[in-house]
Amino acid sequence: MARFSVVFLVGILLVVGCGQDDKKSALEVTYVANEGFMVTMGSTTILIDALPKSKYYVNPSETLAARMMNGIPPFDRVDYFLVTHNHPDHFNAEMMSRFLLNHPATQLIASLETCSELNGDSIAGKRLPGIDLKMGQHQTIRGGRADIVVLRLSHGANAGISNLAYVVRSSGYTIVHVGDARLSDNEEHLRTLDWKSYDVDLLFIEYFDRSDETRDIIEKMIKPNHVVLMHIPAGEEDGVRNADEKLHPRTVVFGTGGETKMFGKVAEDGSSH
Repeated sequence: MARFSVVFLVGILLVVGCGQDDKKSALEVTYVANEGFMVTMGSTTILIDALPKSKYYVNPSETLAARMMNGIPPFDRVDYFLVTHNHPDHFNAEMMSRFLLNHPATQLIASLETCSELNGDSIAGKRLPGIDLKMGQHQTIRGGRADIVVLRLSHGANAGISNLAYVVRSSGYTIVHVGDARLSDNEEHLRTLDWKSYDVDLLFIEYFDRSDETRDIIEKMIKPNHVVLMHIPAGEEDGVRNADEKLHPRTVVFGTGGETKMFGKVAEDGSSH
C-alpha cells in the first residue's frame, strides 16, 4: 500500500507540474530563421519550424543547423519539435529525418502530410501517423512536459495546406504559434478555443498581419503579453522594428539566427521580468 501511495503521489505531481502557474523559471526564446524558434519554458524545450531550407526565405546558418542536428547545447535536449506545415521555408524532410535519428527522445508533432515525407528509418517504431484535422478542428496532446493544443487554421488562399497552429502550456507559461495563418482570416476558427482559460505570454504571428481585424483579435481575444513578429525578409528587421507599434505595445522583432531573448511574467505596470 505504501508503494502504491508513493507512485500515485508522483503521478499527481507530474500531471500538475505540466500546467501549474509557477513562473519561477524564465521563458527563453532563441531565433533560428524565418518562423523557426527554440522556446524554453522552464525545463521544457521546444523547436518550432526550425529546420527550413528555402530558396526565397531566411534559412538557419550552416553552423546553427549543425548544432541542432548534432545536439550541441542549447539543442542537446529537445522535448518537442513542432512543424506548422510542409512548405520549404518551414520544413525540410531530409534535415528533419536526420534530426529525429539523432534525437530519438524528441516527440515530433506535425500534420499527416508532413510526416508522410519523412525518411522511413527516422520514424521506425515512433508511430508517427501525423495530425489529421479538418479546417477549424483542434485536438489536445497531453504529455509529461507540456499540454499542446493543435488547431488547423487557413493558410491564406490555399485552403488545401494543412497549416497547424499550436498553443503550448508548460511550467506556467503559454505560447501560441500560428504558422502562416493570418489571424484576420481565421477569427471563426480561433473562437473555437476558450481563450479566457489561457494566460498567453507570447503570440508568434507574421509581421505583415497588421489589419484592424487582427489588432482586435490580439487585444480582445488572445490578449498576449508579447507579440513576436516572424517571416521577416533578411535585412528588413530594422524597418519592421521601427514600424507602426499600434499592433501591440510589446512587440518583439529578432535579428540574426541564434539571438536569444528572455521573457517573464508581465507586471501590472506593463513591465516584464
